[in-house]
Amino acid sequence: MSEPSLSANPSSISEAPAAKTASLWQQFLRSAHWLLLLPLLLDLGYSYVQHLNVPHDGDMVAHVLPRPWYTLILDDPLGLKVLLQNQYYSSPNRYFAFATLYQYMHNVPLWLQAFVDPIYSTYMACAIAKTIIQAALISLLAYYAGERVSLSAKVFLIAALLATPFFQTAGFHEEIGIIDRSITYTIFYALPLALLLVYFLPFYRRFFAQAQKQVSVIWHIILPAFAVVLALNGPLIPAVAGLMSGAMLLYLWQRNYSQRSNSSETFVIKAWSAIRNLPWGVTAQFCFLILVCAYSLYIGTHNSENITTYTLAQRYEKLWLGIPIMLGGSWAFPLLFFATLFNVAVVAFGFKDEKAKALRKTALWLLALAALYLALLPLGGYRDVRPYILRRDTIIPVTLCFIYLFSTTSIYLLSRFANGYKYAYIAALAALVWFYSATDRSNLRENNCEVAALQTIAQSKEKVVHLESDCSIMNWGTITDSKYSEEQGKMLHYWRITKEEKRFYH
Repeated sequence: MSEPSLSANPSSISEAPAAKTASLWQQFLRSAHWLLLLPLLLDLGYSYVQHLNVPHDGDMVAHVLPRPWYTLILDDPLGLKVLLQNQYYSSPNRYFAFATLYQYMHNVPLWLQAFVDPIYSTYMACAIAKTIIQAALISLLAYYAGERVSLSAKVFLIAALLATPFFQTAGFHEEIGIIDRSITYTIFYALPLALLLVYFLPFYRRFFAQAQKQVSVIWHIILPAFAVVLALNGPLIPAVAGLMSGAMLLYLWQRNYSQRSNSSETFVIKAWSAIRNLPWGVTAQFCFLILVCAYSLYIGTHNSENITTYTLAQRYEKLWLGIPIMLGGSWAFPLLFFATLFNVAVVAFGFKDEKAKALRKTALWLLALAALYLALLPLGGYRDVRPYILRRDTIIPVTLCFIYLFSTTSIYLLSRFANGYKYAYIAALAALVWFYSATDRSNLRENNCEVAALQTIAQSKEKVVHLESDCSIMNWGTITDSKYSEEQGKMLHYWRITKEEKRFYH
């Protein structure tokens, strides 16, 4: 009897492992985009460490304690004292920003003291808030940019990777800083803008996303209350939200009007028909937001801190002088500006598909809104800390606008370029990302002096502590007379850093 054959085809033994290896490699390539999470998380972790080592700002204690005139804001959320009694006081239209900072810094450091010492808890609280707001803004920008082209996990991560380097904690922070070194300014500027991006999410999905979705009933119920929170939250939101809502209504009207462009009807009839065909649920939401923003702007005219001797013409002169100083003082903003314009130009003149046309139209609208926003800035008054009106905080909406345009056009071009151009473009993007990332390096010992001073105050048995160091302690400068440290002493006692209220001087 013959021996049975072990294999009809011996070569299949060697082919099976090869096929299995090829299959595993294909699976790895399909999921390799998740590796993009690694640089994103590393950058966010480094940002947390950067935020953790920033000294406390000089406005925080006044708002958190708070000073007597700031209690007027916390006692009057809607600013009715302005409306009914014609009163003037500090920031009457910013209740939710004040309340957020007050509640957060009153409670979170104390909660964290279950894990860390009291001094460290205050820096940790600030770092956590800044990092969460930074992550939220990057995620929202990535979602908007990806949804505009083709939302997927891969596209979202690429968009986040493109947006991340522009969040400068050190480096170009003075020019394009979005997350401010000061927790106070972060709560008042970056956080409300993140909330505004959340507000517009359902409308973005309804009118601009690839898979357009109706605004749900739940959103229609939530949005009016959200509008009130936004309008009375931070100095920029009333103007920015009003401009964006007005622009959206104009865009929807123009879209309806263009659909009847071939009609023989008169302009008035076509214009009225375009108004009648507006989605009334959406229109009502935008009109309400504009209304509450107008109210906020009105009561904001009674802000006692904005009273100035500079005329409107003088403020516009300062703005004109400040544009080249602020926007051209380093490579930070010009490089972002020209990179974005390059992308927009290539999309507009190099491609003719529907996505390219939509991106071109979006770019024109956003660039026009950015220019209009800058032109309206002098109407918001004058502060000595912003001698030329423009500063990193007042131009955050413009900075976010350019980051979004840069990200969404970059993703589009990556999906359209042929291999030769694509590799060159990827190299250019990598160089740009590296340039901004390499610039953002902090002094991670920056708050060591302040921490050491707080330890000295905490350990001293004196009611009035003399400090040898010359660094500021929760102030915008050194305190040479102990009577000016009363607020800081009360805050330190509240945070359990000291067992009793103390004062200090340098």
